[in-house]
Amino acid sequence: MRTLTASFALLLTGLLLTNCGGDKKTDDGKTLVNNSFDEFQGWIDNSGGSLSNKAAHSGRYSLTIGGGREYGLTFKSPLGQLIAAKPRKLAIEGWVRTEEPNSPAQLVVEVTRPGTDEKVFWKGVSLGEGSKPGQWTEIKKELALPDNVASDQVLGVYLWGNSAAKPVYLDDLRITNAD
Repeated sequence: MRTLTASFALLLTGLLLTNCGGDKKTDDGKTLVNNSFDEFQGWIDNSGGSLSNKAAHSGRYSLTIGGGREYGLTFKSPLGQLIAAKPRKLAIEGWVRTEEPNSPAQLVVEVTRPGTDEKVFWKGVSLGEGSKPGQWTEIKKELALPDNVASDQVLGVYLWGNSAAKPVYLDDLRITNAD
């Protein structure tokens, strides 16, 4: 049984790392990330089991954290591979479902220098603010990026439980250039 579990974990990690599936593609020239989590392009598994089929806004899967799971899947890609023009503002849209009022969970958006973890930008977007436990709530947020963000730098997006006691689900995430 251990061999089967280990084999499945290696297969899933391989699929994630080879970008099997793919994000929902758009040709609008502004979309950086558009994912319902039924596909995996760009998302790296750093958490073990944060992809869930227990609750989904659309499709069959969502990302989950909380209840002992501090971090979810991570998206990482150089900005220049996602969009031609350097963004000054990002628009974040998605759907969140919390299981407790005022959940501390956050969607983290960061920009780092290539090959390092040195942060050029870091912002946690509250997922509990305005949400009603047990219901899907739309989130919309604009983030202003600093002037020193460059196209060779890496956009990172991940869920952070921030000690959330109960599960929090995120689905249908879209990040666009809001310029």
